[in-house]
Amino acid sequence: MGPYLSAPVRDKKTNSGESQRVRFASCEMQGWRNTMEDAKLVNLALDDNTMVFGVFDGHGGKEVAEFVSRHICLEIISSRAYKDGNYVQALKESFLKMDDLLKTTDGLKEVIRIAKDLPDNYPVQADPNMMMAGCTAVLGLVYKNTLYVANAGDSRCVLSRDGRAIELSQDHKPDLPKERDRIIRAGGMVEDGRVMGNLNLSRSIGDLEYKKNNSIPAEEQMISAFPDVRIEELGPRDEFLVFACDGVWDMLTSQECVSFISQRIKNKPLATIAEETLDRCLAPDIASSGGLGCDNTTIVIVELKH
Repeated sequence: MGPYLSAPVRDKKTNSGESQRVRFASCEMQGWRNTMEDAKLVNLALDDNTMVFGVFDGHGGKEVAEFVSRHICLEIISSRAYKDGNYVQALKESFLKMDDLLKTTDGLKEVIRIAKDLPDNYPVQADPNMMMAGCTAVLGLVYKNTLYVANAGDSRCVLSRDGRAIELSQDHKPDLPKERDRIIRAGGMVEDGRVMGNLNLSRSIGDLEYKKNNSIPAEEQMISAFPDVRIEELGPRDEFLVFACDGVWDMLTSQECVSFISQRIKNKPLATIAEETLDRCLAPDIASSGGLGCDNTTIVIVELKH
């Protein structure tokens, strides 16, 4: 059997909530894929002034995406940089720390349990050969009115400002000159838009088999977990944020997504809008889709209160 089902799984895992500062809704749908490999993160109270939202798009399995969603908040708030108010450095260090944790005995065991749907502390062997999965990561940290967006891979964060889409992350694709140059320097190659003819993204957490060049630092590996971080001041013109995996962005441009949500946000619950967005991104059939609209889809919409 190939990577797709004979009929899509349309069941959705939807959550919503709010704080004094935001309303949010998240939605995940397996779609045509054999398995669901995405994960998401919503933390409305990292501390009194800080919130975190994220989407993690897994490949080769769900385990790394789920692992990152469980652990990255703790790594952020535990870092010296975060305690010093250096949120850019805290995010960069925390992304790289995910790879370090995946290499530990405890990390390997947890990943294997996640992959096999085993209970926590179920006895397993820490076999590095089982660690073949990876995930993209786009994460937004909101401190007071300042948004920090860290991204590794091709999931994306978009801001709606007066109904106009502002992209706050760049998709890391192997054909980008900066990415291609790093891949080649690290001893890799780009073939048909894929690293080593395999991965169609150039940064991710996990994918440790692409990070074995011991002569260069972690951020210079052919596949790197090192994120770009963008800073954006949020003001009264800013309406909502969208975090989503490439299953959404393959079907909607950033502006199309913002417009789709904007047309509904005054009249419908945010959770309904999130579900309708994913339905909009689902291909009606595989034969005519060319693979587009057949991926897992995950979205987090964050409406800003002013």
